[in-house]
Amino acid sequence: LLGRRRAAPPTAEGLAPGPVHPCASAPASRAGQMDALLLQKFHPEEYHRRFLADGVRPDGRAPATRRPSRLQPAALAAAFGSASVRLGGSSAVAGVRAECTEASPDLPALGHVTATVELPPLCSSAFRDRHVAAGTSTFLASALNDVLNSPHVLDAAQLHIREGELYWTLHVHVVCLNYDGNAFDLCVLAALAALEDTFLPALGEGSVAPSEGAGPLRLVALPTGSPGAVSEARQLLLKSRPLPVTFARLPGDVWVLDPSAGEEALGASVSLCLVGGRWLVYHRGGGATAERFLSELMPLARGSVPALAELLDGARRAAALAGGKL
Repeated sequence: LLGRRRAAPPTAEGLAPGPVHPCASAPASRAGQMDALLLQKFHPEEYHRRFLADGVRPDGRAPATRRPSRLQPAALAAAFGSASVRLGGSSAVAGVRAECTEASPDLPALGHVTATVELPPLCSSAFRDRHVAAGTSTFLASALNDVLNSPHVLDAAQLHIREGELYWTLHVHVVCLNYDGNAFDLCVLAALAALEDTFLPALGEGSVAPSEGAGPLRLVALPTGSPGAVSEARQLLLKSRPLPVTFARLPGDVWVLDPSAGEEALGASVSLCLVGGRWLVYHRGGGATAERFLSELMPLARGSVPALAELLDGARRAAALAGGKL
């Protein structure tokens, strides 16, 4: 045994290369992914700038491309009207509550919309700071009240119950379920779709007065077509649709459509809303120059209108086929 010669190890020459294990390049791949994640976290401007140099955004979209969207009317059974909307990773639900309001010397007998927006901490860590959440909610609610009560959008005569005495007040409440940017478009579309889904019941005089003594009888909801109704049941019809389009400015002075939360955090944003054939402008943290508006943003905004209208029309057609309300 001691004298047996040990065989020399085979050399690489003349041997067929064996199969490469799939994990052989994993360390390099993981290192590249880690570098990208670190760059995105600590230098987001440079991270986005490298993508934009190739004409794309980190999520693969071109600057003028919207995210996939989905809209569903009649999302809440207990509301007078409701809808849910999803724009990419952002989603919200809106419900309408109709209240019979009595005119007073301080309040003219004119029906109107009162909008509120809720951004709970669960929808995004950005809203764990209640001051940030309150400021954003106030801005969005103010814009909604401005847009939805425009005489080009709402026909207040549809909300009359008794001329000069009673009218409907529509309370629109929007709740953000998940937030990944573009809250303006999300809330406007959710509120708009909920109003288009709103059905006001017939009202008639009940047999119980609100208090003893003189006073008008309480109005109660009646089945559609009931005789003696003070106010007939009706589907709310809007004069026109307010359609929102939001842009954000990224590094390199590149303006992108339908920004995500990460893109909005990098700079200014501007939201446009088409109301009665005119564009209303809402700025958040700055805006584009007049020349940039006219040459670049306005054509993109006008080009977005057909897709937004089809989103609303398509949802209503699907609801009608499923037995929903038109």
